[in-house]
Amino acid sequence: MRRAALGLFVVAFTACAGRTATAPSPPPSGLAPTPPAPAESPTPPLPVETPVPHPVAVLIGTVIYRQRVALTPEAEVHVELRDVPPLDGEPTLIAKKVITRPGQVPVAFSLEYDPSKIVDGHSYVVSARIADRGQLAFVTESPIPVLASGSPAAVEILVAPIR
Repeated sequence: MRRAALGLFVVAFTACAGRTATAPSPPPSGLAPTPPAPAESPTPPLPVETPVPHPVAVLIGTVIYRQRVALTPEAEVHVELRDVPPLDGEPTLIAKKVITRPGQVPVAFSLEYDPSKIVDGHSYVVSARIADRGQLAFVTESPIPVLASGSPAAVEILVAPIR
């Protein structure tokens, strides 16, 4: 047994030294060859954390104006949902959507928002503006109340030209 272990040591040492090792001589009679060490199994990959999706609600509608003016391909429509707290507090942005290259009016939108941000007793409004070639062209004159009982399922936002 000692001889076999010594032979393996010499083979391993010569391999490490960069020399070509010769095949080991067969073990003396009565001794079984030493089995090769088991290969290490690769480490299993770490589990990937999947982000937990937040609940999403959607406000749908259209943005329109009455003027007979075409939008250019550079136009952008911005739609915002804001929380208007009681007692004349400062409105807080809940969700925003920018629609690039909207085509012509009516411009349909679907605005996703987190329903956990909706607080009982607060009022919510939606507004829009249209910028064309980098210049503000149309805005909502009066934000439209939404998310209250009796509010329509789809909202129509009328924007007026900047004067």
